[in-house]
Amino acid sequence: MPKENQKKDKPRSYEDFNYMSHMLFKTLGYDILATNATKWPYIILRGYFYLCIVCNFYAAFYVTLRFLQWERSESKLMRHALHFFYMFSAEVKFATFVKYRKRLRSLNNQLKDLYPTDAKQQEVYEVNRYYLSRTTRIVLSFYYSVMALMMVTPHLQSCITHFVVKRDFPYLRIFPTQLSFSSETPWGYVFAYFVDFTYSHLIVNFTLGTDLWMICASSQICMHFGYLAKVLAFYTPHREREEEDCAFLSKFVKRHQLILDLHNEVDQIFGLLLASNLFTTASLLCCIAFYTVVEGFNMEGMSYMTVFFSVVGLFYLVSSHGQNVIDLSTSIAVAAYDQNWYEGSVRYRRLLMLIMAKAQRPSVISASSVVIISLDTLKTLMTITYRVFAVLRQSMGKN
Repeated sequence: MPKENQKKDKPRSYEDFNYMSHMLFKTLGYDILATNATKWPYIILRGYFYLCIVCNFYAAFYVTLRFLQWERSESKLMRHALHFFYMFSAEVKFATFVKYRKRLRSLNNQLKDLYPTDAKQQEVYEVNRYYLSRTTRIVLSFYYSVMALMMVTPHLQSCITHFVVKRDFPYLRIFPTQLSFSSETPWGYVFAYFVDFTYSHLIVNFTLGTDLWMICASSQICMHFGYLAKVLAFYTPHREREEEDCAFLSKFVKRHQLILDLHNEVDQIFGLLLASNLFTTASLLCCIAFYTVVEGFNMEGMSYMTVFFSVVGLFYLVSSHGQNVIDLSTSIAVAAYDQNWYEGSVRYRRLLMLIMAKAQRPSVISASSVVIISLDTLKTLMTITYRVFAVLRQSMGKN
């Protein structure tokens, strides 16, 4: 077998699953898993994290202030609304994530303990099947690339305008928000851009990182549901082995209940985050739709459209993983029906019916127990956005 195929088929370790989400926080100086690190890099990164927090609260205050001042210009109002809703979502995720950090560490340790370490076990569990798919990695890369470009493009435009076109330096910034000082001077611009950059770094990494943690945790839950369904489907009972068959089901039920408990923990930790995500995604999409109606597809409108597609793509990933939890949790009931249950004893069949009844109730990832996160949620969200866009376009046309 070629080396490339061997490398490709190599089973993923547990650390591979949460590596990207962990690194998003670690680059901010926030080590959510409290891993061991050398002293000086840790101190430097921790200092940068506190600096990001200070800049975040400072910038968030003025973003909120400018939004509440309610600009008369519709396009300016939508720009401030876009920044406000994105900031608001990130702040909720930041506060919630810090609040539940100990529970997340505990959940991570429990999932890590359950993760198969033996190569044969990993093959049976099909661990690579539940790793980040190519589509997922493309969407995540696109999202982060769009945000990174929006962070550096204003400064590049300013430099090109001044040094290439030979015009006055325009002092373009990431956010158009007026701060407590003038950013139209060289040193004021440097400080304002530094505030914008650290603020953007924090809210983008927390927005993407929290969703990635949810995706990784739900993937682990899906893997265990899939394994349980596989074990149950291939088990062959026999009337003469009643005690052995019932012991198998007893062990199966304990394992199933453990995974259900871990699923409930995932739902509780990420419930508020998903509620914020759902509200903010809907608000952002409606604001972008309104902005395109008012301003048309100019350069700024095109940049907001890339944000539109990146936000939709990220919510698609969250919705698809929520759908996977639903499908794989109910696959246990299907597996119980598909096995040769009729060859088992009466006691075995009664116990199996209890498992089927329990597994027929799908496990869901919900937004604070209000909205179930699934592909139907994404469909509903896009339908609402289109209707808002159609109403706005029609009303603007009449005016």
